[in-house]
Amino acid sequence: MHSFRVLKSEKNYQIIFWSSVFNGIGGRFTQVGSFALLYLLTESGIALGILMALLVLPTIIFAPISGYLADRFHKAKLLYWTDIIRAPFALLPILVTYTGELSLLYLSTFVIASGNAVYDPVRFSTIPDIVDKRNLVTINGLEQNIVGITLVFGSLLGGIIAFFTNVSLLFFFHAVCLILAATLMRRLTSGELTTSSRTEVAESSLKESGFLIIKVALLRVFLIIMLLMPLANGVDNVIFNLIALEVFNKGELGVGLIYASLGLGFVISSTMAKWIKGKYIKLGVLMILLEGIGHLLLSQSVFFLQALTLAIFITFVGGISDICFNTILMKILPASKRGFLFGTLSMFQNSSMGIAMIGAGFLTAWITPLQSALLVGITYIILALIFMLAFRSVNIRSSIRTLKKL
Repeated sequence: MHSFRVLKSEKNYQIIFWSSVFNGIGGRFTQVGSFALLYLLTESGIALGILMALLVLPTIIFAPISGYLADRFHKAKLLYWTDIIRAPFALLPILVTYTGELSLLYLSTFVIASGNAVYDPVRFSTIPDIVDKRNLVTINGLEQNIVGITLVFGSLLGGIIAFFTNVSLLFFFHAVCLILAATLMRRLTSGELTTSSRTEVAESSLKESGFLIIKVALLRVFLIIMLLMPLANGVDNVIFNLIALEVFNKGELGVGLIYASLGLGFVISSTMAKWIKGKYIKLGVLMILLEGIGHLLLSQSVFFLQALTLAIFITFVGGISDICFNTILMKILPASKRGFLFGTLSMFQNSSMGIAMIGAGFLTAWITPLQSALLVGITYIILALIFMLAFRSVNIRSSIRTLKKL
């Protein structure tokens, strides 16, 4: 397969790829374990709301800061220490299973989420520095593989472990995954990481980078996308769980199958990378439109297999959209400001998704999951039209020229 040939040729990216796989699977283990433990101890919606807030808040605080650090310090070392510092905190929830002290779970959640807020922008800004520019589309296809593998193995395997053994094992395995990820990343900490722009970086200022998003029209459109798309994505995360649990009464196994289907869609989307030859914006917007149509069809599901098939389709087209937009950002963001700019965009993206996930809980109290899917589908279609008009209103070449001068 073409994408895995590229993976084999990009030695430095191989390290980041597998390190991210361990990170993602471990993170899913803890997500499954935290929700299960919290439900077991409290059965409280308020407690769940606090946990969700602790997952979202660190992104608002740390994402721009982490991007700023990525523009100034050795990125691999930042990734390495982010994993090492989080590992002991990943074990804290094990104490909660014996003491019932929820503050330890909340502390662990906050530190792990803070690590993620640092890890993601640094990681994203590292990739264009270490891979052949001709391989960026394929690399972004492989990124969807990471999402898919994480969903399939992290969520599904996490649910199986929690069901047949003890939830404490999930937190232990997360700590092990973090250590494994750090061990891999250590191999990149001794070199310069091919950061050709290190001399430029010193001249970049935080204030200048912040104003750049407002100044450049194309970045403003991506800011709109990062704000609006996660609102629908966040509701998605809740809907798919409820479709398995409430609509088709499939229990935890149904949730696992739903997540496995979502992951499979992302994996399949990665195989399309070699066919994507330019026109990233048009294709990205088209995929959002198809994602909306997928949700409209999902809202009419009669059989669970039908819902699983549509889940695959939805993440398949969503994955292609991510490949297109991420490739554009990697190509156009100036190296000296890439970390901060992506960190800021990531802050808006994850904040919007967190707010949407919290709001979705209230939404589903009033309407059924399938009705929610219908509304989300309509929302995606409207967003696709908004994004199409927004991109058409922008002089893309002028924006790219402005960014290349930086």
